[in-house]
Amino acid sequence: MASSLSLANVIDSDFRLAALETNTPERVFEVFKRLTLTTGRAVYGWSPDDGLYRLGTERIFIPQTRSIGDALGYISASRHYGIYLLQDITQTLEKPSILRAFERITEKDDNVRRLVILLGETVTVPEHLAPQVAMIRHSVPQHAANG
Repeated sequence: MASSLSLANVIDSDFRLAALETNTPERVFEVFKRLTLTTGRAVYGWSPDDGLYRLGTERIFIPQTRSIGDALGYISASRHYGIYLLQDITQTLEKPSILRAFERITEKDDNVRRLVILLGETVTVPEHLAPQVAMIRHSVPQHAANG
């Protein structure tokens, strides 16, 4: 895995995958919401209940993306710039079909900027994908997180 990088460096890099370890994912989502509102860059969140949705003033839901496999298929097929925040999916990373979907995203060569960010307190990336994943650590001191 690449050494720990700053979020800004990863967003502007050629990485297609990043692992962002954080103890305050809600703060990370707020940072990306501000990014999309101030820059117009397309940023998406994902949840198993809603699927992919566009961050911004109103959630715009992407149909048929509730399963992580369908969401990754959408990301791979997208013809537009996008940053995708996928929270707490580490357990699904062991499934061969999910690994293949991530491999398709990293191998895609179509000049469309895609960045998939895996969020969680601990993100474990399969060994063969690790060299292609930027590692970001975001921690907020406990007193700041509570106050």
